[in-house]
Amino acid sequence: MFKNILPLLLLAVVGCNTTDKNAKNTIEEKQKRSLIDSLKIKNDKCLQEDTVSIDTLKLIVVQCANGYEYAIHSYNFNPVIERELNRFENIKVKPFPYKTLMGVSYQGVFDKKYCTPIIEKVDVDILVLTRFDNQYYEVNNSKMKWGYELRIVKTETLEQIHTISASGLDAYSEIEKHIQKNIEKLKKDIETLK
Repeated sequence: MFKNILPLLLLAVVGCNTTDKNAKNTIEEKQKRSLIDSLKIKNDKCLQEDTVSIDTLKLIVVQCANGYEYAIHSYNFNPVIERELNRFENIKVKPFPYKTLMGVSYQGVFDKKYCTPIIEKVDVDILVLTRFDNQYYEVNNSKMKWGYELRIVKTETLEQIHTISASGLDAYSEIEKHIQKNIEKLKKDIETLK
């Protein structure tokens, strides 16, 4: 009788140990997977946050250097630049901070050497400097040729580059069209200063 019972007892003991080991292994595997998944989620979240903060460039378009005469006659291409640049996900165009720059000379600025007072007051990565390429002639408006120039300045280093421009255009509307057509080049030039 003991001959029949002994193998059954051994089988029962071995079977119980195997089940406990399998259960223990399953619990450990679940814990490892959970730890790996939580680390992966945490890493993905950190990468997304880093990408947003690193890749997004903040900029302002400084008032047109010689735009006062033009503005009186409703010619201002800065809003076109702002609107077109805001379409890109990695560029955030801040509205021009008139109140913050009160008392700061920002009129007539078209070179990096005059940007320091502006940079001291605003928190942006890039300044976009603009100007028309010649004086406004109200008397000869019909014969006038139109054009513009843009420069971009990296606020951290005062590195400056010339970017898109046009001259010899027959009408003001061609300036706006030229900006829209060449906005990708302006974006790339801004990104090279990053």
